[in-house]
Amino acid sequence: MSGLKQPLQDILTQLSAIQVVNSNSQTVSLYSRLWNNQLRDVDKIAPFPMPCAFVELSPNVSFEILGQGFRNADLGVKIHLLHQYYNMDGTMEQDLTIYDLRDLIIEKLTSYCPTACGQMVCINETIDSDHDNVYHYILEFICNFVDSKANPVDQGKEIEEIITGLDANIVNGGVPPVAPDANPEFIIPQ
Repeated sequence: MSGLKQPLQDILTQLSAIQVVNSNSQTVSLYSRLWNNQLRDVDKIAPFPMPCAFVELSPNVSFEILGQGFRNADLGVKIHLLHQYYNMDGTMEQDLTIYDLRDLIIEKLTSYCPTACGQMVCINETIDSDHDNVYHYILEFICNFVDSKANPVDQGKEIEEIITGLDANIVNGGVPPVAPDANPEFIIPQ
């Protein structure tokens, strides 16, 4: 049972499992965090390693009510890929490494099912065609999410607490009680 936090953590874990080569030519885990417009101040100071991936949940999520405390929505999840590229090999303004990173993300997340979600599918890509040394590539995924946080069972209550006041004699196995005056209202076959 899940709220929104666990699927986001699952996606971050998947991204962090990707191995990339950093600017020091070391193989490291992809730096992955939630998006907070980190690109805004990147030219002043880069407080995070590159390449990196930032996860942004669509700001407008419309839920359909399913009942019993369940609701579902199609979640839009953007993956912001940032890669720092300097013209070290004479291919001025031609950062093809970002496409290697893009391919790793597509491979890792396509058909992945975070907690309480259906399979993730990439539906849109935005290519940065006006960049300086930091390339910004956006992959937009969508997946169906079922939110169960309003369901009483998901809130840690025992099932016996939920079925209080039920005036029924439930018999497992379909066998009524032995007492001759007993009259079960419901029989649950096994």
